[in-house]
Amino acid sequence: MRNLIYFVLASAFLLACKEKRPENITPPEKLQRILYDIHVVDGYISTIANSDSSKKVASAYYKGIFKRYGTDSAKHAQSMAYYYAHPTELAEVYKVISNKLERQKKVMEKADSTKKAKLGIGLEVK
Repeated sequence: MRNLIYFVLASAFLLACKEKRPENITPPEKLQRILYDIHVVDGYISTIANSDSSKKVASAYYKGIFKRYGTDSAKHAQSMAYYYAHPTELAEVYKVISNKLERQKKVMEKADSTKKAKLGIGLEVK
């Protein structure tokens, strides 16, 4: 019985010590979607040769992403600061993003190879 009391007290102490994410910080599931969209936009922006044009395009896309998810750049920066201070949580967020980007890459590669096959591009001539 005594051990049970110690176990319950120790468990309660450990749970009480666990830091909770503040309400103003974007939850991980939502952050995953935001960052995924941002990284897709970053990939597109990197293909624009003119840096002035890319900055204008990027700004518009980022505003659209923030609007889509009901946030803004200030809240996003605040959330990222929190996650940088909690690297384990950020690593989990990026694990999901990385998997999603990898799946998207495979879909794009398959679509590209199908298109090339239909056009007869890349076929060896014997």
